[in-house]
Amino acid sequence: MTQIRPFALAKELAAIPFYFIQHQWKGIAASKPEKHAFGPHQRQYLLFWMPPPGTPEQHSAVIFYHGGGWRLGWPNQFPTIADYFLRSGFPVMMPAYRLSPKFAYPDMREDLNLALGKILELMQTHGLSSKKLLAAGMSAGGTLAAHLAFNRNELAAFSLTTNNFSGFLSFASPLDLSKMPDVPQVRRFAGGRFDSPEFKAANPMTLLSADEHLPILLLHGTEDAIVPFSSSESFYEKYSGPKTLYPIHKGTHFDSLNFALNEPNMSDAVSQWLDQLVRK
Repeated sequence: MTQIRPFALAKELAAIPFYFIQHQWKGIAASKPEKHAFGPHQRQYLLFWMPPPGTPEQHSAVIFYHGGGWRLGWPNQFPTIADYFLRSGFPVMMPAYRLSPKFAYPDMREDLNLALGKILELMQTHGLSSKKLLAAGMSAGGTLAAHLAFNRNELAAFSLTTNNFSGFLSFASPLDLSKMPDVPQVRRFAGGRFDSPEFKAANPMTLLSADEHLPILLLHGTEDAIVPFSSSESFYEKYSGPKTLYPIHKGTHFDSLNFALNEPNMSDAVSQWLDQLVRK
């Protein structure tokens, strides 16, 4: 458990509107999304984009989960992210999910499965069934993306394995919940105290095995006061497969998304990692 840094946390929270406006202003949609429901609740829907004509065809379709502390946010809150992958030729799916405090991890796990079923259906409809899945997420969304990619029991229900994924991409995500501060947002998502069975089930760390093979890229600011850098670092250290940890020196929480604003070093790091998957 990590201690809260109140002054640093207050500073980062105050900066959120700046980051939001910056991404909204620079996010010019490369194509319009389709909206598809995967359940009766208003949060059970996803946005689906095909890349614009003329872009190179890629090996994978991207599933990206939004952040917001499991209690806020929407799929296209940072349109620059969809733009980044679409311009590179990736089909993009961005699911929503039911939020806390009314809903917790078991409900979100159900939404992961419902969204995956709809995604597989859409991929078949659009001639994408031969493509692999690239699981990605920012902040709280990265926690869910990890559950999507690494829960082998849940994947088996769809006749899928981790071999159906090309990689896992995380931006400042709580990948080891035990490294998070003991705050209500974490308890509401995980459904209990740090030592409870519910908490362990919600922690992506418990999904990792000794024979992981999926390439992962974790980007995280070293001064992140919202999700401690140690949460990614711990996941990286335990992970047994091909892995890259990209520490953003003195970076804060939302600095992890600067790749989508074409910040050279970070954009190059993500692009080179994606290129390595193409060459495999």
